[in-house]
Amino acid sequence: MADQKMKERRRVSLMIMVLIFQVLSASLHGCLAATGQGQPPRKPTSIHPRAGVRSSVFLPVSGNVYPLGYYSMTIGIGNPPKPFQLDIDTGSDLTWVQCDAPCTGCTLRRDQLYNPSKNNFVDCKDPICLAVNSPNPPQCKNPNEKCCFQVQYADHGSVLGFIVLDTFPLRLVNGTLSKPNLAFGCGHRLQNRGLHPPTPTAGVLGLGKSKASISSQLSSMGVTKNVFGHCLGDNRGFLFFGADFVPKSGMTWTRMLQSSSYKHYSSGPAELLFSGKPTGIKGVNVIFDTGSTYAYLNLKVYETVLNLVRHQQPSMHKTL
Repeated sequence: MADQKMKERRRVSLMIMVLIFQVLSASLHGCLAATGQGQPPRKPTSIHPRAGVRSSVFLPVSGNVYPLGYYSMTIGIGNPPKPFQLDIDTGSDLTWVQCDAPCTGCTLRRDQLYNPSKNNFVDCKDPICLAVNSPNPPQCKNPNEKCCFQVQYADHGSVLGFIVLDTFPLRLVNGTLSKPNLAFGCGHRLQNRGLHPPTPTAGVLGLGKSKASISSQLSSMGVTKNVFGHCLGDNRGFLFFGADFVPKSGMTWTRMLQSSSYKHYSSGPAELLFSGKPTGIKGVNVIFDTGSTYAYLNLKVYETVLNLVRHQQPSMHKTL
């Protein structure tokens, strides 16, 4: 089993980072489908830029909290590149796209799916496969077995597939074109059991903390520094990898926990203030997750906030 996460993928917050008091996550499990056999998977190789030429990547973002409920961006994959619209998600490590392997439950037309070749598949003993399935290594039955993945979500939706490697052409802000080979999920079995219909996107852009995330892979290859950020506004915004867009002033910084045992972006235990005053609620674990539309509170925090709002705004008592 990989990192345990329970979250809602299909909705994304208006805030740059959503404060989540109740850990909503998805879990990456070992592969439940039969692994493909036959042609040996290709060993991962990457196109590394020259030493010392790290730059940044700037990508436009579109979407809103209502009525869409998510934000997405478009990125090209393959050679020649094929565009895919992906949900941006700091709560997921793995990037995946709907894949013609063939596909069951995909929402895109077949000509819109990612079509892998036999050379794209990653070996189940490859280090990136270990990162995807961490902390439990995959059980490889033979040397030619493909690396598989499964993601399950809090709304009982899921995606199953194989890990593949392909080119992501990225235009850097210094003017150069980088073509790193990045690992991602080829999702060929999708299930949507939630109350809401699936988004029209092709998959998820995973921006989590693990070595399998796109940001971590770009950093390890020397393409960008291990920095990413995003600004989400009304119907548009932007996402960047690298440090070129980080302001030198006018920012308030919050330190993130660096513990390897905590898989989410978190500032650690927090104190709840209301109108700048203490509420008595302390030690609340907070995670930041763009894959959820709203800020979620556990029952104790929710009831405290509700009572404070009712006390301050008596006219709202009947509506809350």
